[in-house]
Amino acid sequence: MPQPSVRADIVVLLTEVDSTSGDDPSLLYRRNGTAFTTAEHDLICTATPAEMTAAKSQRRLESEWVRETQEMQKALVDLYTKYVDQLPDGSLCSNIYATMTDEDYAEYERLAKIVAARTGLEFRTEHEGN
Repeated sequence: MPQPSVRADIVVLLTEVDSTSGDDPSLLYRRNGTAFTTAEHDLICTATPAEMTAAKSQRRLESEWVRETQEMQKALVDLYTKYVDQLPDGSLCSNIYATMTDEDYAEYERLAKIVAARTGLEFRTEHEGN
């Protein structure tokens, strides 16, 4: 059976490399700060140009994912804050959903679900009127 031109396990290892940190310059480190094992290091050294290109593309996609997620988080907070600022003193924040326009509430629900899924947060979407 012929070998694939891009080995997925090598690409995954390459996407984990952090070139900016590490106590020992002779070791490769992951983005989480842990060092690669000797076997992983040896495997990374066998990476082909196609695998390096694939890893760079994956890292770009990951960066775009993070940027989009942060933009959605900001939009969610901005939408929520728009209505919190309008609440009379002494009001509960749970009253905010009743004051939202249908359009803003729908957008809030849409963003809340996406942000929760992308960040792994549990997010309560049960509000008065649902």
